[in-house]
Amino acid sequence: MTAFPIFRNLSTDGYGLYPGKGKRSQGLDIEFDSGLTLVLGANGLGKTTLVAMLYRMCTGPYDIPRLADAAELGGIRLETKKLPSPDQRMFGERVNDNAEYATCTLEFDLGDAEIALTRSLANLELLELSVGVEGLPVREDRYQEVIKENAGVNTFGDWILVLRHLIFYFEDRRSLVWDPSAQRQLLRLLFLSPASSKEWVEAERDIRQRDSHARNVQNVLQKEERSFSESEAATSMADDVREELAQLEKSQKKEQRTLNVLRDQVAALDAAKESARLEVLQAESGHESAFRNLERRQLVAIAGAFPSSSDTARYLMAQLISDEECLACGAHSPKTAKDLRKRIGEDRCVVCNSLVEKTSKVGARGVAKATKELEHASIRQEAAREKRDVAEQEYEELLGEIQMLSTKVARRSARIEELASKLPPDEAKLHEQRRELATMRAQLGKRKKELAQRRKSFGRFIDRTSREILARRDEVQEGFEEFAEGFLLEQCRLVWAPHKDTVGQSGTAIDFPAFDLEMTGADFSSMVRRNGPQQVSESQREFIDLAFRMALIQVAGSGGIGSIVIDAPESSLDAVFVTRAADVLVRFSDSAGNRLLITSNLIEGNLIPELIRKGDIKSEASKRVVDLLKLAAPTAATKVLKKEYEDVRRDLFKRAKKD
Repeated sequence: MTAFPIFRNLSTDGYGLYPGKGKRSQGLDIEFDSGLTLVLGANGLGKTTLVAMLYRMCTGPYDIPRLADAAELGGIRLETKKLPSPDQRMFGERVNDNAEYATCTLEFDLGDAEIALTRSLANLELLELSVGVEGLPVREDRYQEVIKENAGVNTFGDWILVLRHLIFYFEDRRSLVWDPSAQRQLLRLLFLSPASSKEWVEAERDIRQRDSHARNVQNVLQKEERSFSESEAATSMADDVREELAQLEKSQKKEQRTLNVLRDQVAALDAAKESARLEVLQAESGHESAFRNLERRQLVAIAGAFPSSSDTARYLMAQLISDEECLACGAHSPKTAKDLRKRIGEDRCVVCNSLVEKTSKVGARGVAKATKELEHASIRQEAAREKRDVAEQEYEELLGEIQMLSTKVARRSARIEELASKLPPDEAKLHEQRRELATMRAQLGKRKKELAQRRKSFGRFIDRTSREILARRDEVQEGFEEFAEGFLLEQCRLVWAPHKDTVGQSGTAIDFPAFDLEMTGADFSSMVRRNGPQQVSESQREFIDLAFRMALIQVAGSGGIGSIVIDAPESSLDAVFVTRAADVLVRFSDSAGNRLLITSNLIEGNLIPELIRKGDIKSEASKRVVDLLKLAAPTAATKVLKKEYEDVRRDLFKRAKKD
């Protein structure tokens, strides 16, 4: 039998969210008597926080990763891990002092053991631990050992499964009837001995690990086989590859040598190009100097052509000869300027073109010499320009040739690398690879054979232990129907329906123990299998899940008792079925020793009055009522609307007293 927690007392000290009432009060002090405890409040007063606190007092800073959000329970490792630091501080983050000095104490029975523990609300650290009157070492591992010993579970993870799927009715709960993977884990830990339960978990974990390892080896083997196949294929085409590779490498060497020679020529051509450019600059400078010398001598000749002082005439002639511009009319007259220069060179008058005997022979020879020098300078300048153009053209052509050849060499190099990668390894390496593949295949075959044997053995084990669970089938079915008929008008029943599933991602499916649901409905006069929660209404889903939990606690629990904690069930109950729901909930709580904790907002419906009436709660002052309007730190809404909330609460209790 499994022992479920029987809560006796929960108290807080120094926690800002629950200051308690009265000047001396230090917080909450909830005494759980057998039967119903009703927590009343409004949004923001900490109903859900209270339920979470009760849960975390039981689990400490540990949980099963992905337990709440995994699609199926069967696919995750049911091993506990320490919560991330932010989750450990979940209660501290709700108050302004981070709950630095706040504590919570929980007392509960677990089988024959009376357990008491105190935790820090800042980080869930264990501060005190005792069983009966005996104080124990304050360590999480010691607390977990106490839980396993007295609950009759194999692992602390199993304890968390019990809390999550039977005791606490959270918003993110699983619908057990439609989750065969969760069912099989609960049926395992509830109806098998700790030894058999441990054997189940260890065998299943071993198979999953072997299956994962075999798949990893299979993936590696497939990759190596592809590589070996490519090597073998490369061997058959190796001669063609080697022939092409040899031709390409021969061409590559030849053109690489040519490329090296051309690159060496670049420097020489670049130097020749720069030298030619310098010669052009020097020739242009010499040409300019010769031109200015001729011009100067011509101006001197003009000055000598005018025997009398006539600066204006001299200026006009000089301007016409030097700039080929007529200042008198503004015309551009290169022909006239040329003619004037000719007259000066032939000792003729620049005005009338007549021979002038008085002209200085020295001046005439100077002009003729300057003219010859200018002609030679023009020739040198033209020759330098031609040389520069040739050098620049040769340089650009060489660069183009180098670029083209470099591209060709690069492409051939890529092809050479591609062909080289296709060459097979030598025969020794290929033989070694073939031998290694044979070894891997043999090892994989051995692993698969061992895995198949483990699966077969596990299948026989499940078949054997399923019969142990099957022996309790009728009790579970009867308990379910007893609770379900109180909730629902439709007829419904659990049917034994083993669920086929594989362990790991391969192998033969195994029949795991499980129940399915059959139910009548508006369009069905007889029982019909309901294969998913979407095939019933939301309220029916809640009732069915509660009935299944209650039945499992009644059948599997030590003494047939346990605790159920339900957070805000009012949202899924319609007005007509409130009375029926209250009947069943109170009937469960009335069973000797059961604890039922229900939290609810102050709502106008009949749920609270029905629970108060049927739960034998005599007044607002009853210790079965935890009034967070009085005990919790007020919100802005409860401050401003305090009277309205008090009126609603008062009215609910008045209605509960009416027959």
